[in-house]
Amino acid sequence: MPSGQHIVGVLLSALVVIAVQPLAVPAQVRTNFSVLDSLTSAAVAEIASISGCDSLAVVPVESALRWLVVEKLTGLGIAVRASAPCTLAIADGAVRYGLYAPSRDSIERACRVELRFLVPDSTRTIAVEWRDVLARTDIARAELPRSELTTAPVPPMPRSLWDDLLEPVIVVASVATTLLLLFTVRSR
Repeated sequence: MPSGQHIVGVLLSALVVIAVQPLAVPAQVRTNFSVLDSLTSAAVAEIASISGCDSLAVVPVESALRWLVVEKLTGLGIAVRASAPCTLAIADGAVRYGLYAPSRDSIERACRVELRFLVPDSTRTIAVEWRDVLARTDIARAELPRSELTTAPVPPMPRSLWDDLLEPVIVVASVATTLLLLFTVRSR
């Protein structure tokens, strides 16, 4: 029979082995908001570098991305006014999901911010985009459910050979076998 000291020693050595082994940490999923925030920062910084205006009018007022654009502009020292000689139009600011061809359980995420800088004599379009691939299970961690800016419709999972051919064949074969056995056993 092992002594008490021996049992304590074994437990401590097991604890040390567990403590030094690295834990499997799931990969961090970048949220849709953080992606849109960095894309907006990049687009607004480019606008600030080409703009000679100290104030801008940002349109449309009802855009979900407007408050983020205004925050980035004021952070760079550019005033936002209702009317100004220069206008910044938000053309696009959204997250979209698409099917990822190599895998059924993955989704391609595309985040895009497009701004148009309008001055009386010209228009300049700045578009920044970011793409990556997410597992379908990670979409809930990437979105902020109460924000229309960070959510998008997810395409349904594509049908496979199993869904289209094998599953109906197996169902029909099992029903036919059941009926055959039922009538064969009854007739004896």
